[in-house]
Amino acid sequence: MTMIFLKCLDKIRFLNIRVWDFSINSLVRNYGIKFISRVIIKHPVKTITGIRKYQKFNKTKGLCDKIMINPKHSEKCIDKNKSITGAGFCLKPLKPECISGRANHDCKFLEHNLHLQKNTEPWCCRGCMIKKIGLMALYCKSSFYIMTSAKDILYDIIQPACETGKYLKGLFCMCKYSFEPFKIALLISGIEACLYSFETGDCKDYKTWLRADTGIKDEQTTLSNTFISSIENILSLTSSNRNIKFKKVGNIFYPYD
Repeated sequence: MTMIFLKCLDKIRFLNIRVWDFSINSLVRNYGIKFISRVIIKHPVKTITGIRKYQKFNKTKGLCDKIMINPKHSEKCIDKNKSITGAGFCLKPLKPECISGRANHDCKFLEHNLHLQKNTEPWCCRGCMIKKIGLMALYCKSSFYIMTSAKDILYDIIQPACETGKYLKGLFCMCKYSFEPFKIALLISGIEACLYSFETGDCKDYKTWLRADTGIKDEQTTLSNTFISSIENILSLTSSNRNIKFKKVGNIFYPYD
């Protein structure tokens, strides 16, 4: 009954908020506890401001210049200094399996800069969307991040943005179910972003999201051709030298000459 009630609150946008189901279910979990202690308690003013912006976002039915959903074209997502491009680990190929493993932040193609070497592309990397988006991010000098758990995203993106303004803009590919909680986190941390939803294989509810958050994801997600073209258009706006390399620091890939 509680689950049904929370979903009803989301459906009617109670208080112009659509994360009742996600938030209540996350309160007792490690991610929820860490988000409260590292963001809400440490940054109360940013939290209140971000929630108000989120409420306005829902009140105007998604008309917000800070967060854009599946845009066809935008110059706001990426700049060369403080931007990050993120893609869910579930975009990694299953057949053949990714040589870097699945539920992690690793990509051997990018880590070893195989784009600069001839005839070295592993079979599983051909057509891999992680590689494709990662290279596009590299060429426009955006940091690149393979998104895994909510806790890692909190540590690697949201908390640094709150504390130091490390990231100001972003482009993210993820399941539509994650949009609402992620929008709040972005608005609190001050990141302007474009969000793209998967076409197939995405999580539909909290139960499937929680499994994926712990690394259990049997489906490979995909992006529609329309969204892929849109991402290419956005990332090509600031495209740069294609001889740039990636350097991985922690969980994030950074471009360097």
